[in-house]
Amino acid sequence: MRSTVECLLWIVLAVVTTAASEAYVHAEPLATDTTAGEIPALAELPALCQAAKEGFRPLTAADLADVKKDLVEAVTQLDRRLDKAGKNGEAWRKYLHWDRMQDQLRARGEPDLDVLDEVYKKYTSDHDGLELVWFLDVRRGLQRYRNTARKIDDPKLQAACDQLLDQLAERLQAYAAEPAEEGAIWIGRAAGLLEDVRQAPELIAAIRHHFVHPNLMAQISERLISTGIGMSVDEPTPVRDVILKTKVYGKGRTTGTLSVELAEHTQFAVIDTVMRATTETENVGYRGPATIFTEGTTRMAARKRLWITDKGLSSYPAVSNAVTNTRFTGVRTKRDSKLMEKIVWKKAYQQKAEAERVASLHARQRLNGRVNEEAAEMLGIANKTFVEKFRRPLIERKLFPARLEFSTTDDTLRVLVLQAGAGQLAAFKSPPEPAQEADAAVQVHQSMINNIAASALAGVTLTDEDFQEAVISLLGELPERLQAEDQEAWAITFDSLRPISVKFADDGFEVTIRGRKFYKSEESYPGMDVTAAYKIEKTDAGYKAVRDGELKIFPPRFAAGKGTGLSAREVVIRQLLERRFSRIFREELVGEGLTLPGKWAKAGKMMPIQLQCKDGWLAVAWRGVPQEKDPEPEDVAATDR
Repeated sequence: MRSTVECLLWIVLAVVTTAASEAYVHAEPLATDTTAGEIPALAELPALCQAAKEGFRPLTAADLADVKKDLVEAVTQLDRRLDKAGKNGEAWRKYLHWDRMQDQLRARGEPDLDVLDEVYKKYTSDHDGLELVWFLDVRRGLQRYRNTARKIDDPKLQAACDQLLDQLAERLQAYAAEPAEEGAIWIGRAAGLLEDVRQAPELIAAIRHHFVHPNLMAQISERLISTGIGMSVDEPTPVRDVILKTKVYGKGRTTGTLSVELAEHTQFAVIDTVMRATTETENVGYRGPATIFTEGTTRMAARKRLWITDKGLSSYPAVSNAVTNTRFTGVRTKRDSKLMEKIVWKKAYQQKAEAERVASLHARQRLNGRVNEEAAEMLGIANKTFVEKFRRPLIERKLFPARLEFSTTDDTLRVLVLQAGAGQLAAFKSPPEPAQEADAAVQVHQSMINNIAASALAGVTLTDEDFQEAVISLLGELPERLQAEDQEAWAITFDSLRPISVKFADDGFEVTIRGRKFYKSEESYPGMDVTAAYKIEKTDAGYKAVRDGELKIFPPRFAAGKGTGLSAREVVIRQLLERRFSRIFREELVGEGLTLPGKWAKAGKMMPIQLQCKDGWLAVAWRGVPQEKDPEPEDVAATDR
């Protein structure tokens, strides 16, 4: 089974071995910002809600001007983007009622909210492309501008805020005692509403301090990194050099190793690639009438330092050392003069130390050049891949993590991620400790998945083809069990608040997919929630997840306690969903380990040694198990004898 959980390891490896752009090379990363000021204790948050009621202040025209300024900046950025799109940009302007919005932004006095409401509907439609950051920023700016304009001089605003703060005090107490997804969503939205009307800034800061902690942590051992990057060196080495005006030609062989060493750092990950090698050569030197035959041994070591930040991979120039020892094996002159040979021998030994120094210098220069050239090629490819496949798509869709931090100890590379957008909470409690002796470990909080799903899929219509393309992009192939049995097209429009959610607790997990509408061919069907619950069991071979009963497929009203029975159309779509999702949520999901691609395969099969669900966290750890090699034919023969 290559489950979604195991794919997290692939994502972490991709982050570690790719980079952002060449522009960041040789740019020292900045230190992480820290939040100043004292934050009230968790137990003080309900009292802080009451204090916020006393600190209420009405919204004014100055508040509206500040919000409008942000909206105008977002509109300006989108305008520039649409200019680059040419005719397509003009089509977007027409669709978005661009001129009507611009008239409102240029007008003095109060805006026409009816016009802005019509414009806002365009930005919240299901049109492809509106998920990009330029549209999302304008959408968010319009939302805040409309809300602020409506709340100025609103006599009911204070009472509404007081009621919200009373409810928030109760919810905060309940969530601190038992963190649940529903509570996180409610608290996050309440904090967002208060922020929109510019109330309770101290309370909002305290909520974020206590309930918005990193929700993904990962680590990779030095051994695993070295397996993928390290290698043995054994290659022919032609010699062509000029040393002390002597032209030197020859052949040789270089043997050695390329390894990885981690250096401790708390603000970014530091990786040293270290090459240690020895070159043995047989050379012929020509100078004037003399020919000198030598053998040489050059011992070399090179180190290139790389560091990783949220901007990507950067490097320093390589530094190296080399020591050359030369042995003279013969001298020949054009006239075979004994006297001339003695002079050449004497001169050669007189210049031996200086010649070895120059040869060592040239060896260092060649080694530095080679290491830098190979690293530059690798960085160029990796940076382009990182930008095009990871960083830019996430930034353009406002899905890039709020925090993405790297660090290293002397034996482990660590990644820390905070995925939480506006009005979203993240982790509250600490994750389980990763298993000892793990080559790789991932600890993901349920909020990480829920927040991404809410930001990326809320209200979105996803076709069967879109789903299959996403799976292929993640896994590299479409598993047979996910291939449709028929060719009839179908699609799902996700819930606008909680499209997909997971819960990790009590050594089990639950996944719920909420569709507010389904489509089969051209026909639409009512919404359904699909839930699968699993319990994790440890086996002699590792771990497996066993489904707890049948899939639960019911209309949303059943979850709200208002279920009375299914209509005929609901029965039809329920049967279709049961056939489709039973292939995804099988009765047993068996962790069979995975083999990493390319050079990483040398680490052996990555077997799970930890699979734990607790307090909203899923903790998974893997250890590479080297595969036994088949004996060579001569070994078999020796055994037979």
